[in-house]
Amino acid sequence: MADMSTDRQSLSQSQNSLNSSIISGDNVTKTNDEITSEIASEFCKFLNFNVEKEETKFNDSVEMMLTKLDEFFSLVDMIRSDTSLCLTTTLPQIQEKCAEMEFIFDKIDKLEVFVNMVKDCVAATEDKVNKAENELGAIGGLVKKLTSFVSLKKSPLQAASKGKKPEYIPPEIFSTEDYLSPPAFNATQSTEEFGHSSQ
Repeated sequence: MADMSTDRQSLSQSQNSLNSSIISGDNVTKTNDEITSEIASEFCKFLNFNVEKEETKFNDSVEMMLTKLDEFFSLVDMIRSDTSLCLTTTLPQIQEKCAEMEFIFDKIDKLEVFVNMVKDCVAATEDKVNKAENELGAIGGLVKKLTSFVSLKKSPLQAASKGKKPEYIPPEIFSTEDYLSPPAFNATQSTEEFGHSSQ
């Protein structure tokens, strides 16, 4: 814009000088071709634009876009490699672990059934113990012994009737061998371990 203003000023100055020379009656005589060429050269200055700054900005923006494209392509390559790794390695491992987890879930279900059965057995045994304590009078036994010395002697029939103990029926208790198999015993391994321990 500054160049255009200077060109305009120079053009106006040349026109003013030309007009002044014509008005003042100088002996400068110019042909029509010379005047036309001079005016054309002055007008050519308006068409000469300085596009270096715009070109520099455009080149910088192009370079920045190319850099971003390179980064984007590198990101796409990384995602592609990660995807191939997941499809070839990670996904089969996850499927294998899922199959193993199904086996573990089955064992957990069996363990829950076993724990509930043990809980029922313990509750039944505790019920039997409470009934036995109530029938035998384990808590008041000492008091009865102390009062027996003070009280009168009872008849043999009463003693025999009270001497009868209730029949004990043991509760059905589970066997751990039915649910938990013992570890296999290897004779050769045990002898080797014994030999190492003796040394």
